[in-house]
Amino acid sequence: MPQVAVGTHAGQARYRIVTLLSLIAAIAQIVLGGVVRVTGSGDACPDWPLCHGQIIPPFDYHIWLEFTHRLVATAVGLLVLASLVLAWRHYRTSKPVMLAMSASMVLVVAAAILGGLTVLSELSWWTRLIHLGLAELTVAALAIAWLAGPPGDQPGRSQSLESKASRRDRTMAWAGLAGLLVVILYGSYMVGVGYGAICSGWPLCLGERNPAGTPFLIHMIHRYMVAIVAVFVFRACIAAWKRGVALAQLRWMAVLTAGFLMIEIGVGAFTAWLGSSPFIAALHLTFATLSWVSMVLMMAVHFDPGTFRVRTKRGRTAA
Repeated sequence: MPQVAVGTHAGQARYRIVTLLSLIAAIAQIVLGGVVRVTGSGDACPDWPLCHGQIIPPFDYHIWLEFTHRLVATAVGLLVLASLVLAWRHYRTSKPVMLAMSASMVLVVAAAILGGLTVLSELSWWTRLIHLGLAELTVAALAIAWLAGPPGDQPGRSQSLESKASRRDRTMAWAGLAGLLVVILYGSYMVGVGYGAICSGWPLCLGERNPAGTPFLIHMIHRYMVAIVAVFVFRACIAAWKRGVALAQLRWMAVLTAGFLMIEIGVGAFTAWLGSSPFIAALHLTFATLSWVSMVLMMAVHFDPGTFRVRTKRGRTAA
């Protein structure tokens, strides 16, 4: 006999609201972290967890950018903790929910510790890269935790739909998902070494496909990686769109995923044409992260629709 969720509908609704807020806050933290980095504000607070030895630091633009980033990180931690408590109270028989929320909590704590080490190690590039990776994994785990439902819900429908997801569809989708994360991390590395806007023009660099010089090579590798990953992501979106005949919500998820990635590529092109700025860099990272999150959600619904689906206000699942 399948298990049922232990919580009330009102409690489950509160869990989903708080988890969604956690997800939004985690995305905002990533974007703000990108702004801190491109504005050179990462070392504005030389100590941790205090800033210049104070709870409330001096009023300075760079200091408060970095300090706000820390405040948002604190808010994310508190929201994730609240979500975990609500998950235990109302969804503890749901293995996907509990695993995703537990992973989110562990990742948030690890990211906080690494954030402190990043400051204390004078912003070494590898700690910043791992810090971003943990943040992206956190939003992925929160997305899964938000979308997952109670166990034993519509098992027959889940098995019927899941049988239509081919091994090739799964392989292409996983390749696209992994590729998105690699592209985001490599892009962070590229910006960190100062080569984010070195190539004027797009899609060519200085009018050439492969201009001589290591900085140009590092930059162009990023562009080629995006082109390759886009093939896998768009292929996964097409597969999800076709399957949307049986599961309609997959269609708008496929549109969102493809749309976010296209906007991200477009912002990258504008960066090459117009030059980089904190606003454009933040916009680029925003849509890269949104592409990553929407890909996670699309794959979850595509491959396990019985567990992952969007609920309506009346508590019914969208079909």
